[in-house]
Amino acid sequence: MCMAITNLFVVLQQAAASQQAAVVEQATQEQSYLHLAMKGGWILLPLFILSIVAIYVIAERWMAIGRAGRKDKMWFPNTSALIREGAIQKALQACEQSVNPSAKVVATGLKEINDDIENIQELMEVEVRQQVASLERQMNYLGIIASVAPMLGFLGTIFGVIKIFYNISMTNNLDISTISDGLYQKMICSGVGLFVGIIAYSGYYLLNGKIDKVVARMDKEVNDMMRAIRYYKQNVQQ
Repeated sequence: MCMAITNLFVVLQQAAASQQAAVVEQATQEQSYLHLAMKGGWILLPLFILSIVAIYVIAERWMAIGRAGRKDKMWFPNTSALIREGAIQKALQACEQSVNPSAKVVATGLKEINDDIENIQELMEVEVRQQVASLERQMNYLGIIASVAPMLGFLGTIFGVIKIFYNISMTNNLDISTISDGLYQKMICSGVGLFVGIIAYSGYYLLNGKIDKVVARMDKEVNDMMRAIRYYKQNVQQ
């Protein structure tokens, strides 16, 4: 019985030692990865800032465009019916209460319902452009980041090559230990720059695809509302 307890105690000690060694090894490995990343040099700071800006813009625009793209199944038929019935104030109130970009365009036309149909249509076309510009807000930042981040990475590559030749000239020795720091900086900067650029580039085109869908639906809804406004104007003139 004592022998069994002793063996169990030895096994538990070995397991605890193995677990502690694994934790130490993992911490050392994580520390070495961080130390390796820091070899990229100061050029990683602007790349890190650009990555934060890109992620923020993508997240903010994704939510904003998602809200604008939600289809209000009740607003369109109700507002169209109100306009045809001549209840312009109720239709305008329904448009002002909606967050749909199409509703804002129609509201612009309804506010000038007594003008000529050509003036109403022109005002609504201007508002459509305003709504599209609102959807595309901050998108230019993603285009800039997608272009600038890889160039910053390439700039870090140049600095790494300069560092390699400088170390060789100072030591007069072409050895892996002499050129390793420059190679680390060269490869890390290139990789991080490309990674940030890919994030911004992908986000830019994904968001543009969502905007195109919202604009296409907005054009259809506004055109249908224009037909309702023409119908109302014709009845008023008669």
